[in-house]
Amino acid sequence: MAQSTLSKLFTVQENRNLQSMYNMGELEAVILQIKSKSDNLDNVQLNIAVLGDVGSGKSTFINAMRGLQSGDHGAAPTGNEETWMEPTKYPCQDLPNVQLWDLPGTNSFGFELNNYLKKVKFESFDFFIIVSQARFRENDAEIAKKIQGQGKEFYYVRSKIDNDAHSLKKQGADLNEGWRTIRRDCISNFQTVGVTPPDIFLISSFDLEEYDFPRLKSTLARDLPSIKSNVLSRSIPKIMLDVTEPKKRMLMKRVWLLAILAGAVGAVPVSVPVPVPVLSVITIIGLTVAGRIYLQKQLELSDKLLQSLASKVAKPSSVLKAEMIHRLPRKMPVAVTNVLLGITIASCMITGIKYSFSPVTLSIFGAVSSFALTYKLLKDSLKDRLETVQRLVKSALSRD
Repeated sequence: MAQSTLSKLFTVQENRNLQSMYNMGELEAVILQIKSKSDNLDNVQLNIAVLGDVGSGKSTFINAMRGLQSGDHGAAPTGNEETWMEPTKYPCQDLPNVQLWDLPGTNSFGFELNNYLKKVKFESFDFFIIVSQARFRENDAEIAKKIQGQGKEFYYVRSKIDNDAHSLKKQGADLNEGWRTIRRDCISNFQTVGVTPPDIFLISSFDLEEYDFPRLKSTLARDLPSIKSNVLSRSIPKIMLDVTEPKKRMLMKRVWLLAILAGAVGAVPVSVPVPVPVLSVITIIGLTVAGRIYLQKQLELSDKLLQSLASKVAKPSSVLKAEMIHRLPRKMPVAVTNVLLGITIASCMITGIKYSFSPVTLSIFGAVSSFALTYKLLKDSLKDRLETVQRLVKSALSRD
């Protein structure tokens, strides 16, 4: 089964090294290590899925791309009936590090489309070529929506165009106008279903010097660097999730400890000189502020980091800083609202609730509310800062 390019960017050991660097606060080193990979994608294998209905000419197209006839050794089996259930890969000699995957027909085996896509591990492929004959089909539209929904790219190939040419000639129609009509119809059909029209190629897998087949090969060769770059860009969030996960778990333990401490203070018996609600509010605010400062230091989001990183990735520090502050100001009102909510609850307790319930009940209420509020504030803060790290890395590595 195909493995996404993402899985080949870093070995297991390299991934562990990235995690170790991040755990030690070396975010800049992590970013530069990922950048070194992104600057050398030539040797990364690209998995291209070729899919379409049974009889659309997928296998014949793959053979043509590889310069083989159906009877040649190593050629993909052809015919109008699907005889295999699993995607089959074929190397493309003219395009190093490109694997063409022949997928079972989208209308084969009686699979509902979502089950079909799950069966062939649709999400594992890096790029797609939809092959269709004679007309635009419902499956073409649905698959195109799924591809663009993943943020990936594809080509649309109208195969067996020599048959269309034969029909147009019999009708005495102008071939060039016929090709324009077919392209317009394809574009219109994609737009109708809300899909940005891809590059469209009208080909015959038997007349390789005719129609759009030469343009398809040259276009794919030209687009490979941008396709790989797009794969990397989409992969960065997943890479960083893997890299930050160990440290996230460690920091979540700290959040739990601070929340438990707040809960313990909230459960202090009512006989103490300071009213319990006031003590709880002070504790929540103090622990939250201390926790946010601690998270800030642990995640190394500083101006010094930005200036150093900007010089090494050749980007203005202002661009990187914009990513750091993009979300946090919008989140601060939420934190303030939560604190005010806690103060309101405490005020209610001060103004009468403590006289309506037993000391044990008040202790339980104080413990639970203090724990929950402190936990939520710090958990949200950690989430915001990890998302900021994600955006910072993506901005630092983007090629715009």
